[in-house]
Amino acid sequence: MSELLPVVLTSMILAVLSHYTSVYERNGMRYVRREWVFYTVMAVVMILFVGLRRGYNDTYFYRHAYNLMEVGGPVLAGRNWSLSTDPGFEAVNQLLVNLGANDQTFLMFYAAITVGIYLWFIRKYSCNLWLTVFLFIAGGAFTFPLAAIKQCVATAFCLVAVDRALKKKWIPFVLWVALGSLFHAYALIYLITPLLLFTPWTKLTYWMLAAFAAAGVLLQPMMGTIINITTMLGEGYSVEEFSGEGVNPFRLAVVAVPVVLSFMTRKVIAQKNDRTMNLMVNLVTVNAAIMFVALFGTANYFGRLANYFLIFQCITIPWLFSNFDRATRRWLIPAAVVCYVAYFYYANVINQHFDSGFSSVTLREWLSSLV
Repeated sequence: MSELLPVVLTSMILAVLSHYTSVYERNGMRYVRREWVFYTVMAVVMILFVGLRRGYNDTYFYRHAYNLMEVGGPVLAGRNWSLSTDPGFEAVNQLLVNLGANDQTFLMFYAAITVGIYLWFIRKYSCNLWLTVFLFIAGGAFTFPLAAIKQCVATAFCLVAVDRALKKKWIPFVLWVALGSLFHAYALIYLITPLLLFTPWTKLTYWMLAAFAAAGVLLQPMMGTIINITTMLGEGYSVEEFSGEGVNPFRLAVVAVPVVLSFMTRKVIAQKNDRTMNLMVNLVTVNAAIMFVALFGTANYFGRLANYFLIFQCITIPWLFSNFDRATRRWLIPAAVVCYVAYFYYANVINQHFDSGFSSVTLREWLSSLV
């Protein structure tokens, strides 16, 4: 992890500095005033790391497709606006090509939007910046944009939609989800947000879990229907593609952590009845439920669908920790750090060696390419 560790350590140091120079209520783990200088520097560091890469996972294929686009192509007029073509993504890329942006600038552009919005959302809703940033990195939400540009920029726009939904601004909410769907059709799943504002671990939670459990068990018999639905969303998958190896159970165990914590503290959650946390707990429950379905299908599709809600894990877990008494938090937080460090090592060294697929340019090389 020699390529990844420097940005991780630098980001964590800046996140800790940002947390401890903020003004917050120690008992309630809520901020009175959030520090912004260290946090902004951290955001720049993380954006540059993502934007300066040359290779990692699907990065090469994105660059190759971008370099095949011809200067002068249509941006809006004459474009196929079917969701199956990811029209927003293609239109923006064509605009970048027409403006003379090289493939490195293309990667930097999306890194700034995606990671920038992710970190804006984290800063706004986190009750513990250093722990949230740590979970953002260790849980995989930070490295996912290195692989899935379309899905992650769509998710970023949907985070803005969630922010609007929490303020009951429903027209902007729908517009932001619609914008996200132009970059990847799966963003439409965020339209369930208004249905997830209920208090967790009421009857609706159990009905939702039962529905997803049934979906997992009945996945293979219902395969034809699922293929038809994904076709309507613009993805031409076959039965064979959906019938591959399921997701690693280890991943399911990790995303189930906040669900277990929320069940353990469900009485406190009900007593506080915080609209924001009610929604986020329900979103991480959906995340875990989709990952459960992925046990019975192809990890590449259901796992990536579940990743649309992965970022809510890093915000929800610190808040759930605050529902425990101080004595419990003293051992619970260190235990969580140790476990997530182990998962981070497993994901980036044992399961898939990060350094073997990663390459990058220096900031100076990218700036020189702009001249």
